[in-house]
Amino acid sequence: AFTIYAVPAMAVGFRSAALTMRITRSSMLEILRQDYIRTARAKGASEASVNYHHALKNAVLPVITVIGIEAAFLIGGLIVTETVFNIPGIARFLVEALRWRDYPIVQNLVMFIAVVVVMVNFIVDMLYAAIDPRIRFGD
Repeated sequence: AFTIYAVPAMAVGFRSAALTMRITRSSMLEILRQDYIRTARAKGASEASVNYHHALKNAVLPVITVIGIEAAFLIGGLIVTETVFNIPGIARFLVEALRWRDYPIVQNLVMFIAVVVVMVNFIVDMLYAAIDPRIRFGD
């Protein structure tokens, strides 16, 4: 049953994975030029330690932002995927409700999508505070 969803999952996932990898790469390249990375290398830290403990920890914030935006985009962007691959889902249900002009269902689905987007943004903001100790809310 899950093999039916492999191609649509790849169609959706490749775009998100490529964007996430590109942002991670550019963020890491920017962080690796910083002075504290040179200092960690000068103190004798291994390259793996510098990359994972020093650089990746600071480079992950823009990546989390992109993942949050992508998660919100996927809710609305799945309309095309569900329609093309004939998958029954929320996005396809929204298209069918629009086609039949069933406005209460359309309103509920739009509200559901809005709540999901707000919750994803809230979780991303909370992850900022958990990952970066310099960021504190309500001080």
